[in-house]
Amino acid sequence: MINYQQLQLIMEDQKINAIINHTYTVSVHNIVLNRLLVVVTIFVFGCSRDIPADPMCRTSVLYTDTQPSAAACLIKSNAQLLAVKNHDDDGWNLPTHKQHKSTSAQCTAHRAVWKITGLNVEVGKLLFTASNQTQYFACKLTDDFSSQLEQFSVPSWAKRKTSNISLIDPFDTQQQQWINDINLVDLREAYNQLE
Repeated sequence: MINYQQLQLIMEDQKINAIINHTYTVSVHNIVLNRLLVVVTIFVFGCSRDIPADPMCRTSVLYTDTQPSAAACLIKSNAQLLAVKNHDDDGWNLPTHKQHKSTSAQCTAHRAVWKITGLNVEVGKLLFTASNQTQYFACKLTDDFSSQLEQFSVPSWAKRKTSNISLIDPFDTQQQQWINDINLVDLREAYNQLE
């Protein structure tokens, strides 16, 4: 027969086991939830379309920085002009980016090319300023591989906005083939200044 003290010891032992088992169950539950959270975080952020960090702004040392402004690049490759089309526009455009408060127009133009095409160019002289105050710069492909390309694929991070990157002859196009912000006469004059 079990006496009162033995019964009390058995009950306390079972309480301790119950507490230990409960704590173990909660910790296993927490571990599973934490692992699930890690997997979901990796999936969400690992599969995002974030643009890689901007490369260092590359400008020709011959030209001084300009004030912050919206800016665009004219890039000549294989005797043609690099142009882009966006999903929401019917006409051609150039790699263009809006003004950044503390960034020179040259670095804004450099950033535009990088974010839209994935190309790392050298930004040269200012060719002209459009009526909407966007500054257009001469930009060069600086590596041999890029300058030999005839077809350009849209980088994964730009596919939401950009539908096409092509080399075109601006003299074989009409004004209505460009977005409204582009003045084809100014564009052709600037194109003739490119090396």
